[in-house]
Amino acid sequence: MRLSNLMFLATLLYPVFTTAQPIILFPGDANNDGVANHFDLLPIGVAYGQVGPPRVPAFPNWVPQFLEQPWDATLPVSGINLGFMDCDGNGAIDSMDVAAPVFNFDSTQNQAMPPPLPYPPLLTDTCFTCPKPDFLITFSTDTIVTQEGMPDTFFAFIQLQYPPNVLPQQGALGIAFDVEYEYDPDKIKDEQTAVFPDTLPNNRMYIITTSNEAQFWRLPAPGRMGFAAAGRGQNVFFAPDTLFVVRFVIEDLIVRGGIENFSINLSNFLIVNYLEQIVCPGAVKQQSVAIVDSEEPKNAGPQMFLSPNPVRDMLAVESPESPLTQIEVVDLSGKRVLLRLIDGQHRIQIPTGALPAGYWVLRARTRQGVSVTKFIRMP
Repeated sequence: MRLSNLMFLATLLYPVFTTAQPIILFPGDANNDGVANHFDLLPIGVAYGQVGPPRVPAFPNWVPQFLEQPWDATLPVSGINLGFMDCDGNGAIDSMDVAAPVFNFDSTQNQAMPPPLPYPPLLTDTCFTCPKPDFLITFSTDTIVTQEGMPDTFFAFIQLQYPPNVLPQQGALGIAFDVEYEYDPDKIKDEQTAVFPDTLPNNRMYIITTSNEAQFWRLPAPGRMGFAAAGRGQNVFFAPDTLFVVRFVIEDLIVRGGIENFSINLSNFLIVNYLEQIVCPGAVKQQSVAIVDSEEPKNAGPQMFLSPNPVRDMLAVESPESPLTQIEVVDLSGKRVLLRLIDGQHRIQIPTGALPAGYWVLRARTRQGVSVTKFIRMP
């Protein structure tokens, strides 16, 4: 049905509704700000469990849809009619309504009734007694070495840091923000980037969008993500917690303190509690990781020789340039499985028979620096 026809129909029906304004909505734009995105999860979380008149007909496509009978309730602060949160139009606000903002992700509109307005300015109430949660970004390992033709993986952990003993009513119902990281197609294989939310306890809903996870033709650009998590009508964030983990697939050497720093930027925070009050964010803290081209000589450690490689039972490690002081073997996720302190020898042997077959990383510390080398344990 054309928008002009819907508007005409709304005009005809308006005298029937003496206490409610007719509503024209777009499924997925739960906060009626003119765009469907991850921020629409927060009003769904606030209104979760409410019921009202269904929308007939109801379909998920991004076209104007007329709600013949507006709901008799609104969000507590913004005043948005709860009919906007019933994205699937079945008359109940629940987890099924989360699909529409993803299905119509990044679609825009300016034809809703009431007219769309930016959401945060409508949130005029701030919870000044609610603690400000900090956000901590850490990484899975200090060093990752890639084998030519064999991509490697590292993980970023985005954690919520609350002070101890925060009462649930002082916490937050939902958190949404944008994520951006320094994307270099020669280093990051963004088509394999994946986000894993913390699904325990099972009291949250999520919307996560990446350059390879959303719907149809509208995706964030490589290096960008959208994240939102919300409880079902109640505060679920009031203690230290992991929000999500990002898996990055790389082709080069990752070391801390290197030349080309890799960082993750969190921005456009919107945190609300179950009363739809704004909760102010705290600080964002993160470790630094640098992506260094493993073929650049200036970034290489002291010369190191491993033999035999591949190896079965005993691996010889030789450092002709500088005496060895420490040997460490880690798996590809960065977990250490062997540590040996060495008293200034140029050549030692380490047992490898107990290692599972596959790729392993050897970090050799010398008096002139650290050398990182990959070896293969044969079955």
